[in-house]
Amino acid sequence: MHEIEEDLTEKKLKIVLVGDSGVGKTSIALKFCNDEFSRQYNPTSGLDFLKKNLSLGPYKNVTLHIWDVGGLALHGTMLDKYIYKAELIMLIYDVTNSSSFDVLEQWLDTIENIINNENYNENKKPLMVIVGNKCDMEHQRSVKREKSHRLAAEKNLIYNDMSARTGESVSLCIANLAAKVLGVQLTQMDQDFCKPIVTAEIGDSVDMMSVQRPIKRQPNKKTCPNDYPIITTLPKSSAVCILQ
Repeated sequence: MHEIEEDLTEKKLKIVLVGDSGVGKTSIALKFCNDEFSRQYNPTSGLDFLKKNLSLGPYKNVTLHIWDVGGLALHGTMLDKYIYKAELIMLIYDVTNSSSFDVLEQWLDTIENIINNENYNENKKPLMVIVGNKCDMEHQRSVKREKSHRLAAEKNLIYNDMSARTGESVSLCIANLAAKVLGVQLTQMDQDFCKPIVTAEIGDSVDMMSVQRPIKRQPNKKTCPNDYPIITTLPKSSAVCILQ
């Protein structure tokens, strides 16, 4: 009975999203919490809050409080308040915008200085993760994977790619990170629940470099009376996000 009560006890985690303006922090938060995505860009002024309840391993009642921090906070005076008592900080950049990646080091240095000045207990320091958003736009990627992985390795941080537009890796990535903070592993049911049904919209761009041209050969009239060209090669699968 005691174990059952412990499993049902509510766990609360504070997750803070930071990064340059326009990288998709709000889109990630909305996709994760509400399964919504909008192409309309409305920059966050100051701070937005969202939350989501889910099951993580043995804990059946986990509330994730998402703090969506505006990009201007880097040069403001409130960032220390925003990240106070955060268990997880996600530093987000746009894989198609190299300047949003370049400014990550400034975010990292500022946050590390805040943590050091606040004399955080080593066991209470937040888990920090670098996230490359918009990985569905692989054909427009301007930040090479090797570069982002190198930065994460140098800073001893976790790295993940995701797409707020398609939902690829968003829920599973955040759930895995939250489980890591809690020191538990996701069950197979948890993982299946977090896997999105990826959809595409009319007008979505296609990476033509990943599509082979069909080879046309003279058809056998006995088996192909309508003179349709025989396609002997199929398109390669398009690039997808991989949870690192």
